Formats: sequence, C-alpha cells, structure tokens
Amino acid sequence: MHTHEDCQITAQRNTIALAHGNVSFLEWSSDGPAVLLCHGITSSAATLWRLGADLAADGWRVIAVDLPGHGQSDLSPAHDIDTIAGIVGDLIQVIGLTDLALVGHSWGGATTLALLTGTHPVRTQIRCAILLDPLLRQEAAVAPGWLPQFAVGVGQPPAETLPRLRELNPDWHPCDHYWKAQALAECRYEQVAGLFLMPEDWTLIPRLAQVHVPVLFLLADPAYTIIPPALEAELRAVAPSEQVQIQVIPGTTHNMLRGPGYRPTYQAIRQFLG
Repeated sequence: MHTHEDCQITAQRNTIALAHGNVSFLEWSSDGPAVLLCHGITSSAATLWRLGADLAADGWRVIAVDLPGHGQSDLSPAHDIDTIAGIVGDLIQVIGLTDLALVGHSWGGATTLALLTGTHPVRTQIRCAILLDPLLRQEAAVAPGWLPQFAVGVGQPPAETLPRLRELNPDWHPCDHYWKAQALAECRYEQVAGLFLMPEDWTLIPRLAQVHVPVLFLLADPAYTIIPPALEAELRAVAPSEQVQIQVIPGTTHNMLRGPGYRPTYQAIRQFLG
C-alpha cells in the first residue's frame, strides 16, 4: 500500500491571482526550455507527477497547471473551451513564459488546441504542441449522458475512491491511484458539469487549418480512443500535413499517461520535443 510519503512530488507549488480568480500550478525548475502541461477533466497537475518528473530529469522546465475548478485553482467564469484556454494563456503571460511547448490530455488537449489556434497574444510564444487523445468536439444532445460517469468520486475523500480506482485500473502505478484520488477529492462538480452541459455543439476540427507550429496528435489504441474513426478521418483531412503529425500508440487506453501505455507515450513525446 503506497502512502503519501511514497508519492511525494518534488515540484514547487505556486498560485497566481488572475482576473477571474486564482490559478495554481506545479513547477519542476530547470534552466532548460519550458513545457506546460494541461491535464484532463477530474484530474489535476499532480496527476501528471510522472510526466513532469521525467521531462524535468531530461532537462525541461516543466509547469503543470491545475485547470479551473480542479486541484487548487478557482472555478472558471464560463465553461467554453476558449474561456479555459484564455485562463491558461493569461497564466503563461503572467509567468512570462516564452518559446514554450504545450502538452495537453483530453480536455486539456482541447484547451491546448484552442489556445494554439485562438486570439490570445501568447499563441506567438508557442513553438509546438502535443495533444494526447484530445477532446475535439462535443454534441449537446449526447454529452450530458457522459456526466454521471465522470462525476463518480468527484468531491469524495480518497478513502472512498481509492478502492474503486485500484479495482478498475490494476495496471496503474500506485502513485497514479493516489494522485487521481486526491484530484477527485479537490475537483468541483460545477466545473465538470459545466463541460458536459454546454448548451451548444462545438468542434475544434476546423481550427486545425490555422495551426502554425508543429503539432503531434498521439491517439490511444483504437479500442479505447475518444476519437472515433470518422472524426480521425476528418482530423487527417483538415490538418495541414506539413505541420501536423498523427500517431496511434497501440496498447494504450485514453489514460495514456497511466499504466503500461505510459512508456511508449513518453518516448513519442520526447522524440517530438527533441
């Protein structure tokens, strides 16, 4: 049984007050180039403990953000992807990050792509991006049906969620169980519901035509990816081939940074970052 002591994170915790409220983040310091990590829904900066530590060990200055309503960050004023991306952009601006790489998973992948193709001034500071099985579109008629599944464990103490996490994910590292349980405890239901109860359909696919820097899509195994074949075909058709690479990592689940899929996923990330 792993305890908190076994799963200590060496990163420094910082919190910055932005116009909408506080945003908290973890930073693994280094003199190397900056990379900013965005987690998925109901996770947190701490759930990226392994990726952050490995990138830092490889010489990167790593910043992992608690996205709004998650970890120690305040709720967002609105729930559309551009609002979330704008908050991340404001954080980048305040910290003064330049020439940085972005890595985003799922909801964090949508946030990353929206920031990259939106109007926030920091988009000129982004030199590349990696999107891990990103959320690329949502249908208002379908998404509410996903909310009960994603709301399980939100706001509950780790003692209640850990047994289920271990049972459902026996191949995860024990610290993945630990930090996901912590993230669920800290997560605010309003933020999760805000994503799945968006009143209108949305899609980021058309924005791919605006991609101006190298982007790597890492998709989970076809059996587990949240990007169905028709959407992947649309993605490949729209994405400018000179900028966008699309790679499927066999044997991974949607949680590509946990379990046995972590190692091949990390190797692909490192190869792309150079």
